[in-house]
Formats: sequence, C-alpha cells, structure tokens
Amino acid sequence: MKPTEQSLIVGINPVREALLASKRCCYRLFVEQGKAHPRVQAVIELAEENRIPIEPLPKVVFQSKFKNQVHQGIAGYFSTVKAFELEKLIETAFQKSSLPTLVILDGIQDPQNLGAIIRSAETLGVHGMILPKHGTASINETVAKCSSGAIEHLPIAWVINLARSMEKLKEAGFWVAGVVQDGEIPCYQYKFDTPVALVIGGEGKGVRPLLKKSCDVTLSIPMKGQLGSLNAASASAVVFYENLRQKKMMGIK
Repeated sequence: MKPTEQSLIVGINPVREALLASKRCCYRLFVEQGKAHPRVQAVIELAEENRIPIEPLPKVVFQSKFKNQVHQGIAGYFSTVKAFELEKLIETAFQKSSLPTLVILDGIQDPQNLGAIIRSAETLGVHGMILPKHGTASINETVAKCSSGAIEHLPIAWVINLARSMEKLKEAGFWVAGVVQDGEIPCYQYKFDTPVALVIGGEGKGVRPLLKKSCDVTLSIPMKGQLGSLNAASASAVVFYENLRQKKMMGIK
C-alpha cells in the first residue's frame, strides 16, 4: 500500500532529518509547551529558519493528539515520501556506485520491521529499496520513527510485480540474491563483486517460492543458537554489512 497524501512524523530525529533533507514539504509542526529539550529547541529553530508554521500545544492537548506515539514532544505533518520509478532508481544507483546495491522486500507487513530495515539499508550503504504496492506496510509515522530519519535519504520504488522487476534488474546488470534460511551459499562466502539486489522475505513466510526460484543465487546466514532464525530486520542488517565490508575492502563506494 502506498503512503497517503499527508504523513505524520513524530520524534526529534525523524522530524529533524525530514527538515534537513528538504525533500518534502512540512505543513506544520506541533510542539509540547513547557521547557523544551535542547534537541527539540534546535529542531524548532531549524523550522523557524525555513518559515514553517509552529503550533505550541498544552501538554494535555499534545499528549491527547499524539497518544500512542513516541513523540518526544514534537510532531509534524509533511508531504509523502517521493516514490521513484524502477528505471530511475536503477539509474540513480549507478550514479552513486559502480557496484550498486538494492534491496527488494517481499511482504514486510510489520511497520517496525520496515522502518528498521530502512535504517540499516541507509546506514550500511544500500542505494535504494524496492517495495510491492500490495502486501507491504504503509510508510507511516511508525516506519519513519523506527527508521530514525533514514526514510528521508533512501530512495524507494513501489512496483506492481516483484518478479517482473527482478527481471528488469537482471537486464540492467544486477545479480539477484535471495536471503533465505536454506540458502546455497553462506553470505560471507558470496563475492559481492557485481551490482546486487538482495531479496528479503516477510515475517514468518520468508521469500515466496516464485521469487526464490527467480533469484540468481540464494544466501544463508550461518547460526549457532537454539532459535535458528533471525527476524527480517536483523537478517537484512547482517547481509547489508557483509556486502558493505567486502566493497570497502575492494575500495568500492
């Protein structure tokens, strides 16, 4: 599901990153009245520099308006995250690196997981994300909060058909690697020396069989504990780091 026309962002870091990135319009900020934390005050000053309307609210009113949110005393309404066409995402990725990395998420429905994956992807050198228009968590305030502002910097493309998108990626020179429990190669043994698109499956079901079959290779994460599996956010961070580590060793941006 695509994001709605107006997005709520709560919390110091998410609001600050949205303002700094300047990729979407901020319609209005709300702040909780009282002595503002220095980090909140810095965000208020940033908003004032950009002539953004700021509305102080009494604590009881603010808490009621943004209940169930980890808001840290600040929230704002912004335009939605800009969506990329797949072709533009690919083009942008190659502009940033000779061996770009993209991530394809198959059925991530938990917004906290989605936000955590976005944060790991942006922090660990992934150049863009591909999401299906159906069967994925919306880009809402929980995703923005859990991404800690990374949502403002990671290009995202929404597509109708992931299998068809994977074929387009292959035509553009990407190897498509599925991260699955029974993967044929441990992720640390795979050579990340080509443009790569990593496929991460959803909670519980993992990568769907059709998509798994369409992958050029499947990667596993060797484990030792009793549980034998990681959630999607943790698994993606492990593979993102291994990809980044190898490319750093090769001197690739």
